[in-house]
Amino acid sequence: MTYCLAIKVRDGMVFASDSRTNAGLDDYRSHTKMFTYSIGDRCIVILTSGNLSTSQSVFHMIENDLKSPKDGVNLNTCTDLEEMASYLGKLALENSTVSDEQIQGNVNFSSFFILGGQIKNQEQKIFLIYPEGNYIECSDNSPYFQIGETKYGKPILDRVIDTDTSLGDAARAAIVSLDSTMRSDLTVGPPIDFVVYKKNQINLDVKDRFKFDSPYFVNISEIWHEKLIASFKDLPSFEWEEN
Repeated sequence: MTYCLAIKVRDGMVFASDSRTNAGLDDYRSHTKMFTYSIGDRCIVILTSGNLSTSQSVFHMIENDLKSPKDGVNLNTCTDLEEMASYLGKLALENSTVSDEQIQGNVNFSSFFILGGQIKNQEQKIFLIYPEGNYIECSDNSPYFQIGETKYGKPILDRVIDTDTSLGDAARAAIVSLDSTMRSDLTVGPPIDFVVYKKNQINLDVKDRFKFDSPYFVNISEIWHEKLIASFKDLPSFEWEEN
C-alpha cells in the first residue's frame, strides 16, 4: 500500500510519501513514490499511489519527454500548472488502459497522482489527478490532498491544517500523519521522502529522507506519543468513576 500527502498553506507547500511497495512476513520492499523537478523558472513535485508498474511507467515517460518531447509537451513546455496537470492526466490514462486479458486477471492497473509546485510569477498550486485523467485543485477550504492509505493520518490534518497554518507546523503535521499511519498499517513504511517548498523560492532546497531511526523522526514520534498519552490521562472522569 502507499500513503502520500501534500499540504498547501500561505507560506508554502509540504510533500511527503512513504516508500513501501510490499509488506509480507519476511519480504519488505521499497521504492520511491516521489518525482521532483526544479529547473529554471519552475519547481515541481509529483507523488503517486496505486499500481507501481503504472506509476513508474508514467515517471519514465515524463523523463523521456523532458529529453525528447512527445507532441512537443513536457514539464518545461507547459505554461502553467493546469497544463501540467492535464499532461500528467493524459499519461496516467494512457498507462492505466489495459487489455481484456489483463482485466480478466483481476489486477487494478490504475494510479493516482498529486502534482504540486510553482512557476515563477504564478501562484503555487496542488492538483489531485485521477486515473481517468481528470483532476481537481487544492483550495482554501481543502488545503491538503492524500492518496493511498489515508484514514489513519487524516485526523491530525483535519485538526491542525488550514491555510493560515505556519509552514513549520504543516511540516510537523505531515510527519505525525505518516507516523500515525505507519503505527496502524504495516503496508506503509519508511523511508519517508519529504519536501518543504517555500513560496516563491522556486527551488527544492528543503529535502530529506527519514528512516525509522532518523533522529528527528524518532524525536517527533516519541514526543507525539508521550503528549497523546498525557493528554488522554487529563480528560475528565465519568461520574460513575468518582463513585
